Amino acid sequence: MTPWRTFVAAGVLTAAAFAALVPVRHRVILTSDPANPVQVVRVDSRSLAGWKRPGWGVALSGPPAWGGAAEGFFLTVDRPAEAVVTAWPHFRQSLSIQPTAAVRPSTLAEEGDREAFRTWFVAILEQQAEALSPAWEPEQRDCAGLLRFAFREALASHTEAWRARVAFTAGPAGQDPSPSFGAAWRRGFPTPDGTQAFAKGAFLRRLSCVPLGRDLQLARPGDLIFFARGGARLQPDHAMAFVRPDLDSAPMLLYHTGPEGAGAARQPGEVRRARLDDLLHHPDPDFRPVPENPAFLGLYRWRLLAGDSFEPSTPRS
Repeated sequence: MTPWRTFVAAGVLTAAAFAALVPVRHRVILTSDPANPVQVVRVDSRSLAGWKRPGWGVALSGPPAWGGAAEGFFLTVDRPAEAVVTAWPHFRQSLSIQPTAAVRPSTLAEEGDREAFRTWFVAILEQQAEALSPAWEPEQRDCAGLLRFAFREALASHTEAWRARVAFTAGPAGQDPSPSFGAAWRRGFPTPDGTQAFAKGAFLRRLSCVPLGRDLQLARPGDLIFFARGGARLQPDHAMAFVRPDLDSAPMLLYHTGPEGAGAARQPGEVRRARLDDLLHHPDPDFRPVPENPAFLGLYRWRLLAGDSFEPSTPRS
């Protein structure tokens, strides 16, 4: 074959591959559920030949979001927002995104219920430091699992049968939240896949909590702090919860260490208490809750406890 014919053939093959593979037609799909604060923006991209392919240069601007072209962009908004989706070569589409019912905070009339929840949440956390509840599944025993367990049980009806099931031996922590309080949260935690009984730490932080910033003087018992475990390395979030102050009024936190080791040497970990002052001088700088530590993600409050006038700060990724 002569060089010019080779060149032409190569050009034809390139054009055919371009038509078959390169996505140039795009359709934006917004998926939402009233019971789930997470909304998903996906781009259905197709080539000229009709093949469905991940979009090229797909981006979403506007409200904070995570994810990407392949899995979709996940976001949650607490007020109407405008987003813009762009893709190669010249695609651009605006979206009007409304908050779902699940992100609307409780009314101020529920302040007594919020305090009841906070009291029980802290009491159940502290009980685990004395003896782990048999109702807390062993495979769920890590830092996020401790928060999920105490959250779920704080919303329960704290009857004698509940005490026997959970092995709660302390005296009455306080009155129960009313049965109607937190109705959506009793079904589970929001995740990108809908409401689930299980939500990993990153989803608890992003979807079940509101950020308070990095000033720990704002912390109340029941509030949480999160770390990017391992600093810049891609590992799960690590979480700790503020509980009742020590006898000298020093702020105290409680957390589960998570399983440690691997294989035959793997240990289940344990629940520990820590004084805030000691944590500020932790030997591992990644676990110091100070503003200059990039691994410290900040102070958070359960969304269930946020009032109508609450203005969350910008969350960190």
